Amino acid sequence: RDCNTHHCPVHGGWSEFGDWSECSAECDGGTQTRTKQCNNPAPMHGGDDCEGEGEETREFGDWSECSAECDGGTQTRTKQCNNPAPMHGGDDCEGEGEETRDCNTHHCPVHGGWSEFGDWSECSAECDGGTQTRTKECNNPAPMHGGDDCEGEGEETRDCNTHDCLECEDENSVYNECAKQCTETCTESCDMPMVVHDDKIVNFNFGDDDQCFKKCECREGYVSHEGECIEKQFCPVHGGW
Repeated sequence: RDCNTHHCPVHGGWSEFGDWSECSAECDGGTQTRTKQCNNPAPMHGGDDCEGEGEETREFGDWSECSAECDGGTQTRTKQCNNPAPMHGGDDCEGEGEETRDCNTHHCPVHGGWSEFGDWSECSAECDGGTQTRTKECNNPAPMHGGDDCEGEGEETRDCNTHDCLECEDENSVYNECAKQCTETCTESCDMPMVVHDDKIVNFNFGDDDQCFKKCECREGYVSHEGECIEKQFCPVHGGW
């Protein structure tokens, strides 16, 4: 005869874990869960349920400080395999225990720097004092991405041609800016010491031993005679025996 025809108990066994759920938060740390089913096999005929928990939760810590303040860095956050920790030959947690993301991807500010000065401009006056300017550019480097402009001024000014202008009173004379030749008179040629018309002379020292003489000279074809520039043909001719 048959005996003990009742079914043997089947004790439950766990399936593999499913995928992790979406994180519960987009930032500042959230949690994820995954589950497994007590169906491998399912308990039957009075068999025991699966032992342990059918759900795992993992939670990342806070994001680390960004590795750079600008121009792109990285942040990491980690989670521990301790909920529960593997025991009695159980498997380690699957997947990675660390996440990485980009951070501070904005450009670093570039503060402006000055170039070298350019050349001085032409003097604004030939005499009696003028000014010259020179400029530099804020392009070494140019400010970018919210960087500061260059400090200070991009232009310099200096005085120039500060010597007095010399005006010639005689309409037949001209101002020679830096004459080395003489003014001829009715009685003296240029082979003799320099003669300056109307005694108008200005000495200007350009440095070293070079002396520049500023004076009024009679125009071409004229000579100096008794304080006036006259045509050479009208020089007085004294009688002789």
